[in-house]
Amino acid sequence: MQQPQNQYVQAEATAIFPDRQLIEARSVDGVKFYIGYNKLAICTGSSGSTFGIPGVEQHAHFLRDVRHAEAIRSQLIENIALAGVPGRPIDDYNRLLHVVIVGGGPTGVEVAGELSNLINRDLKHVYPDRAKAMRVTVVEAKELLGTFDGSLREYAARKLVAQGVKLRKGVVKHVEPGCLTLTDGTVIPFGLCIWSTGVGPTPFTLSLPFAKTKVGRIAVDGYMRVLAPPLQQGQAGHVRGEGEAVGVTGQVTPLTKEHSTEVSDLFDPAKASGAAAAAAQSPSSSSSTTTTTTIANLRPVPHIYALGDCCATTDSPLPPLAQVAEQQGKYLASVLNAEARNLNPTQGEGGGAQGSGSGGELQPFKYRHLGSMATVGGTSAILQLGGANSFKIGAQRGLSIAGFLSWVAWRSAYLTRLGTIRARMQVAFDWTITLLFGRDLSRW
Repeated sequence: MQQPQNQYVQAEATAIFPDRQLIEARSVDGVKFYIGYNKLAICTGSSGSTFGIPGVEQHAHFLRDVRHAEAIRSQLIENIALAGVPGRPIDDYNRLLHVVIVGGGPTGVEVAGELSNLINRDLKHVYPDRAKAMRVTVVEAKELLGTFDGSLREYAARKLVAQGVKLRKGVVKHVEPGCLTLTDGTVIPFGLCIWSTGVGPTPFTLSLPFAKTKVGRIAVDGYMRVLAPPLQQGQAGHVRGEGEAVGVTGQVTPLTKEHSTEVSDLFDPAKASGAAAAAAQSPSSSSSTTTTTTIANLRPVPHIYALGDCCATTDSPLPPLAQVAEQQGKYLASVLNAEARNLNPTQGEGGGAQGSGSGGELQPFKYRHLGSMATVGGTSAILQLGGANSFKIGAQRGLSIAGFLSWVAWRSAYLTRLGTIRARMQVAFDWTITLLFGRDLSRW
């Protein structure tokens, strides 16, 4: 970004017009503008998934970015301070000092481990009575760290329980101010609820006139090209396929509700077969303005790519991990750079320049899973290395390591993934200060 030909604009993208190769955007103070593009990469990430559970967005904290982390820290320190007010009822006192984490994946486990370390290492020296009363509960519907090897899951559970973390299996029915209710009727009061149950599509992603998977991610092919269903030529809002001429310039309309439903059903075999049967029984439906589209009929939208959490292939979707987005970014950069030089990218794996085979044709993206890791509090962590599919539940696992060495590897991996030397030095300095003097519990 330091090169003069590059530009950063802080704004919210509101629409994409493929026929005109324009992006509609709006600044934080309401200025609406358009940006033209030659190539477009959609990398808008994802948002926290609520699964439609009432009250989550209003009464729980997500943990997706720095703003969320700062809000959680502020709420936690405020609750600790409020609990010390003289004359507070004991039930309210216990509620304020109870942190509930919904979701037993790597993020939820890491938060639980760090909170227990905060309580046992730092808080007990400042507020020993409140530290003794403080509780951390992890609510998980299935298995704790379900994508990890069984021995690592057991190790993580033992470590968390030994540090005072309570593990609770259950499904949240709804969240209210100060408490959540499970489907079995159990009511769990909390002072702070952290929601870490996975990710879902953003409103912007859902609004785009492209094909989606059944979970709302943008459908892409093996070359990271965005796919769209070909509408009939007579329809307004026609989205071009690769090599297709423009009928009416600039007329791109988001898919209708009817069409969006059909495209979403393409990736649900039961619904897809049902739609096909219904079409066969109703001859008149074939002459309507909207036809049921099969996956084979989806076409790449020219000059538009997507990568990261916001997209997935139709046959083998990859997990929403940082290493997936990083490898996809390197792959797409190699493809675009080679195209700019009128060259074919060289063949490679793991996010490198993957491109030409023996015949010079472009090769699809190949993901190389480097491994999974999570810290479980203190200087303990779990690390699992494996093959390309080891991140999937039930897949064959690779090398599994737990303990201090895994913690060193975890910290080293996160440190090396920071973008600049300045950021790495800042984080390393903060870790050292925390190790020597403890965490800062003052309010910002």
